[in-house]
Amino acid sequence: MGSVNTISLRQAAGMSNTDDNYLTQALGTSFVVDGVPVNTGSTLQTTTDTNHSGHSSIGSGVDMRAISTDDIAEVEIVRGIASVEYGELTSGLVKIKRKKGVSKLEARFKADTKSQLFYVGKGFAMPGRDWIVNVGAGYLDARIDPRNSRENYKRVDASLRSDKRFDSQSLNVNWNSAISYSATFETDNNDPDLSVNNTIDRFSTHNHSVRWDNTLSINPVYNQALKGVYFTSGLSYASELLSQERHVASSRVMPMPVSLKPGSNYVGYLPMLYLAKLDVKGAPLTIFLKGSADFRFDIGSVVSTLRGGVEWSMNKNYGAGSVYDLERPITASISERPRAFSDIPAMHQLSAYIESRNILRLGEQTLEAVIGLRETQLLHLDGRYSLSGKPYFDPRATLTWTLPRLEIGDDMLSPMLTLGAGLQTKMPVASYLYPNLLYTDFEQLNYYHNDPRFRVMNVMTYVEDLTNYDLLAARNFKREIRADVAYRGNRLSVSVFRETMNDGFRHSGEVHRYTYNRYDASGYDPQASGRAPIIDELPYKEVIYQAVRSTVTNGSSTTKEGVEYTFQSRRIPLLRTRVTVNGAYFRTVNNNSQPLWYKPSIIVNGSELQYIGLYDDTDGMEYKSLNTNVMLDTDIEQLGLRFSMAVQAMWFTSRRTLFRDGVPTHYMSPEGEIHPFTDNSLADPYLSQLVRTFAKSSFDTHTVPPEYSFNLKATKTLWQGRVGVALYVNRLFYVAPSYKEYGVTVRRHSSPYFGMEINLKI
Repeated sequence: MGSVNTISLRQAAGMSNTDDNYLTQALGTSFVVDGVPVNTGSTLQTTTDTNHSGHSSIGSGVDMRAISTDDIAEVEIVRGIASVEYGELTSGLVKIKRKKGVSKLEARFKADTKSQLFYVGKGFAMPGRDWIVNVGAGYLDARIDPRNSRENYKRVDASLRSDKRFDSQSLNVNWNSAISYSATFETDNNDPDLSVNNTIDRFSTHNHSVRWDNTLSINPVYNQALKGVYFTSGLSYASELLSQERHVASSRVMPMPVSLKPGSNYVGYLPMLYLAKLDVKGAPLTIFLKGSADFRFDIGSVVSTLRGGVEWSMNKNYGAGSVYDLERPITASISERPRAFSDIPAMHQLSAYIESRNILRLGEQTLEAVIGLRETQLLHLDGRYSLSGKPYFDPRATLTWTLPRLEIGDDMLSPMLTLGAGLQTKMPVASYLYPNLLYTDFEQLNYYHNDPRFRVMNVMTYVEDLTNYDLLAARNFKREIRADVAYRGNRLSVSVFRETMNDGFRHSGEVHRYTYNRYDASGYDPQASGRAPIIDELPYKEVIYQAVRSTVTNGSSTTKEGVEYTFQSRRIPLLRTRVTVNGAYFRTVNNNSQPLWYKPSIIVNGSELQYIGLYDDTDGMEYKSLNTNVMLDTDIEQLGLRFSMAVQAMWFTSRRTLFRDGVPTHYMSPEGEIHPFTDNSLADPYLSQLVRTFAKSSFDTHTVPPEYSFNLKATKTLWQGRVGVALYVNRLFYVAPSYKEYGVTVRRHSSPYFGMEINLKI
């Protein structure tokens, strides 16, 4: 709960989920609540202070901490190929259906060593019994460290959901409407009494969001071809505030970052120590509209259904953006200036899809083919963007073959085989398409006199647009094979998959060239002139500086492959126990799909080296893992007892840095010219500095041996199921042998995690 918590699907264990170069994996997982997607494309809340970067979810998808689970009735996670009805995804889909229907008053209290949760909800039948209203509210208070009240996360949520039916002799009409409110409060403050010189570092976020979702279903009673027409709308608005206050200390005098126009500017000096305040105000608005229809056609032994629809969405942030005193920035070396989020254009997306599901029965065999096509494009983009007017087509298909049942003993074995392949596409978010301008100040004259009247700082300011107009959507090509076998109430499923995405979003370097003057005021006498020096009266020399600046590109490649398996037994009659075994072998490879510019931080003859190398090697990692989970679920209804015992085994995790030779293919000279890097370049004393050397051991595979944990949960119901009391212990037993890495012994340990829960139904 101490940082943004994003989802990981089909990802090898041990891999970081916060690497800025591979955030597309979480960003490309779509969350859909009651048919309306959760959109994070206009989220822009962030701070330039890297100490709190873990609290920003820009470009990383849905923060799952903000989703309450108590009102959820069903969750379906599609890790493979999703229906073409769902877009804006590469990795997978999370479909959430919230509770509806008449129910008793439910109350829940859950507490563990780090958090407390309260929830209350009920379903009402309104007069006529064709109108049902559900209400629910919850509160979560989580502390990252129970001993530290200065770092915590809180969530408040409430919802009012209505399900109204209007039936006639020819039509069944159903209108679902829901109004939801959610608020999150996060703080991360230091203790001035424990810091150096009582310095302050306070950070907080306060986010309030409101959603209004509607679904209107119209189903003809007698029409054989048209099965239903559906209209879905979603409207969400959030008020977001990020506040920060901290003491900023500098080790040298620095120019005040106040210049707003390019060119030569006289600016002041930042204080060596000052208190900075920052507010980042966001107000994202999302509008979602969808219309769809279902048809059915029966032709002989073929049952065919057709589904099609059109979607439109708009995302716009009306917030004021960063608000702070230019003379007291939150970081001394800030390279941005305040920009109102409302100045960023709205993002409009239009999609259409059509999907055919055909079932053919051939005696005891059944073939089911699902073939669909989805088209997506962004609207109202500037013509300079490659995405402007560019449609993306996602074909997806699955074929399921239900084989004839086999008689084994007195029961039948039912085998089934499924093949699938398809493309899934994710468009860039607003922060990728409309990045902040880059402000770079080069000191031309830094005359710091003991007398403040004679002090002067002059800088050459460059204002650069880092927009990558060639940025395209990220696309993932999925293939998978799944075999399912059912026998006597037992089921075994094994899936083999491979996913390839070669154009994920990442921040790649581009070479920028700067020219400015370095003025010499060593011979200037302010006492004689009675004023501070002026650059027009001073001698100077021209300085050429080259740097690698970051911009968003389609330069990340991710390959996922593996095997997933699940076995679920029937409940053993004598023990009332069901056994579930699941696990997976995952292999994930992350690397760059485009050459990378790199400038070494080397001082040659008293100045920084101005040669830059272009490297065509893979800056990536390979991860592997194998795990197995075994759960025993025992339900003794007569005693109102339920036990679940789980053993989690991580058989191994490994990581390996992909090989890099360190020799550039090309280089850029200080004059801005690009040349091939040859054998003669290796002999040059300056160009040879571009060769990066890596120890052979840098590419060794590092394997972590097995670890095992045992979890236990026990639930007791009282008073005819009205009261439920549960106790759970995670990692009650933990076995993890020590191992050596880089010649150092690594000892692993883990503490048990206790919690309890009370559920009331009145």
